[in-house]
Amino acid sequence: MKSQENLKTEDVARELTVAEDGQEAAGRRIQRALSACPNLRVPSSERDAVWLTVQTEICTSGTRFVTPFGSSAPVMITEDQATDELLSAMEWLMEHQAEARALSPLRLFVMLRGVATRSKGGSARAAQADRLHGLTEVPSGRPIRWTSLDEPGAA
Repeated sequence: MKSQENLKTEDVARELTVAEDGQEAAGRRIQRALSACPNLRVPSSERDAVWLTVQTEICTSGTRFVTPFGSSAPVMITEDQATDELLSAMEWLMEHQAEARALSPLRLFVMLRGVATRSKGGSARAAQADRLHGLTEVPSGRPIRWTSLDEPGAA
């Protein structure tokens, strides 16, 4: 009979495998679309299929928390930032076609999702910029603390 701790470890391993399998399957779908398109810089129905596949497999649907590269704080992203994600992922894919074609399905998924969400043009930076829109005269490196307007000295 297995101990309670072993069962928990097996459950966690199974959950990770399911998540990894989903990412690998998404990567395989992107690879198939990419292999059908000889050149992403030439307009074609195959290129359009790559765009749609990347949108479906990489872009955020729902709400997630992502930490942009170079930041320590996670940022909430939603499907509102999916356009930023698609443009970032496709920009990277066009610039790195040969490299992308050589990646394993899982590595391709991880790379595109990372670029789409965490890079300078990704959704986390866009959401962060939206949150900070209108803040002025805050010295670089000084933390910003969100408070209720009811707090003394908040305004």
